[in-house]
Amino acid sequence: MNLDFSAIELRDYGMSLGWTLVKEALKDQLFVLNSPNHDYRQLAFPYDETDPSFQEMAKVSLTKLEAFTGRKLNVITDEIREVNDDVLSIRFFSETKNVNSLSFEEAVEAIESTKQMILAAGSSVANPGIYHPKLNRSAPKELLRKTRFRHTHEGSFILRISSPFEGTIDPQADLFNGTNHVIPFGRKSFEWMSSSAQKIQEAIQTDSIADWIEIEKNAPIPMINYNFCDALLGLFDEQNELPFELNFQWSRNSIKQGFPVPPSSTKTKFPYSVKAKIQEVKHRIEPALKNYSGEIFIGTVESLNGEEGLEGRQGEVTLSLLVDGEIVKAKANLTADQYRKAYDAHIQIGGRGYIKIRGQLNSGRRVKALEQITEFVLASS
Repeated sequence: MNLDFSAIELRDYGMSLGWTLVKEALKDQLFVLNSPNHDYRQLAFPYDETDPSFQEMAKVSLTKLEAFTGRKLNVITDEIREVNDDVLSIRFFSETKNVNSLSFEEAVEAIESTKQMILAAGSSVANPGIYHPKLNRSAPKELLRKTRFRHTHEGSFILRISSPFEGTIDPQADLFNGTNHVIPFGRKSFEWMSSSAQKIQEAIQTDSIADWIEIEKNAPIPMINYNFCDALLGLFDEQNELPFELNFQWSRNSIKQGFPVPPSSTKTKFPYSVKAKIQEVKHRIEPALKNYSGEIFIGTVESLNGEEGLEGRQGEVTLSLLVDGEIVKAKANLTADQYRKAYDAHIQIGGRGYIKIRGQLNSGRRVKALEQITEFVLASS
């Protein structure tokens, strides 16, 4: 088995456990770390992982870490890969049986909802508010770009994502107030998610949703957000009614460097029974959405899902529409005549044909519905 972590990650992991670096060994192009137990054990490996001896020496070090920590080798290697990352694990589980899979549709929905959670949290840090009309600010999108998809674990189905911890220490900051550590945007966003999830659960458990919402509405940085609640609802497995759990793990290396550990709970469970309560939270802070009735939309046809009828093929299509500067997905039920035009735009023009539609756009979680269509033509006609 070839190890896929870097020498620096292995060094940082050892140091996060209290092993101390022997700086004198660097002149020999080696990382050498002494055991915190003062038992003369050492970790030694090249600091260049392309060195032919790195794999063998790193495996010896892993064996020593396995004995030192009492953890299994696969757990240690996962922790080494994530030593410089903040990690969010979303665990779908059952109290009565192992859950090692979700339906493909539910898994896709869970990934989309996790993406929305990250963007909602990042947007709430960049521009605090209980609703974000658009989740397209540059800082949250950059956070999403840096976020990595990790391996899942056995015994339950786990979506595991990590964000690199890129904190810095400002030597000009006020050391007496402990403010010399500059907390990175990613950590602030993950901490917001953790705190918000915990507060939502507390409000549900104490039956204080209405009072809590009023407090958060007037807070300088609200720990509640419509987009985040919408994302949480998307994580519920509708098919099996599974509970899920959010588990945050903070970068081991950041803790070793003295960065503060977020005070909020790192683990929050959401039984399926609280879904209705989260819907209530979302409903109470739902913004007044713009009424898109009788408006003209320009877009493209993404998929044709109709069936053969008396007048030809007709029925459902999926569209990409330009709405207020953003591309949104919408489904529409077309007549045979409209369906032929959709076919022309999607097939005969190579999927690049634009359509012009007049109708009413109704809101939906992921895909909106376009109804009461009174005009459907190729945009060039």
